[in-house]
Amino acid sequence: MWLFGYGSLMWDGWEDAYGCRTRTPADLDGHARVFNKKSLERWGTHDRPGLTLNLVRHGTPSVSCRGVAFEFDDAARTDIEAYLSHRETCAATEVSLRLPDTTEVSALTYIYDGPRLIEAGLPLAERAAMILAAAGIAGSSYDYIKGVRAHLAALGVTDPEVDELWAAVEALAAV
Repeated sequence: MWLFGYGSLMWDGWEDAYGCRTRTPADLDGHARVFNKKSLERWGTHDRPGLTLNLVRHGTPSVSCRGVAFEFDDAARTDIEAYLSHRETCAATEVSLRLPDTTEVSALTYIYDGPRLIEAGLPLAERAAMILAAAGIAGSSYDYIKGVRAHLAALGVTDPEVDELWAAVEALAAV
């Protein structure tokens, strides 16, 4: 069983509890990261929602989202899905990943489409303010974006969605 992480799943060590066998960079073609999901527990609260990543299908097939693929024993699937469906507040979606050796594998990932989505077109400054104001059981929303950005850099990934919001957060924090 393979699973694809593109946000905090890439770096917070959750996979250790489920006997991860392989951890490798991977690409999900036709998708891109977007900060459009409110976190009401892990990185924020109902009163001060955090802002976390989600995936959107991109109209350009050449667009690809680089993240981390995790391989587990198939026997762990039920427990992993139960944990991550609760954590990510949605059911898993099956996708096709491209591994570094160009092998394609079927994997699960979490793409949210529900009431926690922020309104389309929310200005960058307002999204940055959400991040600076929010903290939840896993930490601050600021720590979330900082961690995602650092781990993307370690993978050699420059993601315009992450970098643009990070710059806005840093500029607002400096005020």
